[in-house]
Amino acid sequence: MEVEAADTTPAIAMMRAATGEAHRRLEDRLAAVAQLSHPERRAELLQRYAALHIPARAALATELEAVPDLDFPDRCRANLLFPFVGRKPLPPFPRPASRAEALGLLYVLEGSTLGGRYIMRALAEQGIDDPDLAFLDPYGHATGVRWRGFLSVLERETAGDADRIKEATRGAIRGFDHAEQVLCEEEP
Repeated sequence: MEVEAADTTPAIAMMRAATGEAHRRLEDRLAAVAQLSHPERRAELLQRYAALHIPARAALATELEAVPDLDFPDRCRANLLFPFVGRKPLPPFPRPASRAEALGLLYVLEGSTLGGRYIMRALAEQGIDDPDLAFLDPYGHATGVRWRGFLSVLERETAGDADRIKEATRGAIRGFDHAEQVLCEEEP
């Protein structure tokens, strides 16, 4: 991942420091490339991704749809994942207590587009080109631009305010915990 100037703001630095361990743990436990390399595991993981992303839209929309320059509806990957909803009810996505906390939760989902590009490249190297995995790289070559745009909105909305930065960080921590539970536990 490229480190840009926007990546070094107080809000982003605090969020990265607070979530670094949870982020690494999620990546290690999920082992997405290994799971998605096997068709029989891929179907279950697609259901888990659907269980993560589909409830997120409803949970975050109230706080984020009106945020200027965020373009929240276009950041949601639910439409790409509806075909993979399983028979089990979808688990609720954490409800944010504030706009800043909602942005922290979205930080996890948006950040996963960077990881999604890596996953897609690794799968392509194995000869795997499955259109069902398009949700991993929804922005294609615009991923970096979209990520920096999100970080700019996050920074503007927290505006160096210590309380809002803490709220956003709390949202990111909750987001990683929820993602790990849904994507890695026996029962999402």
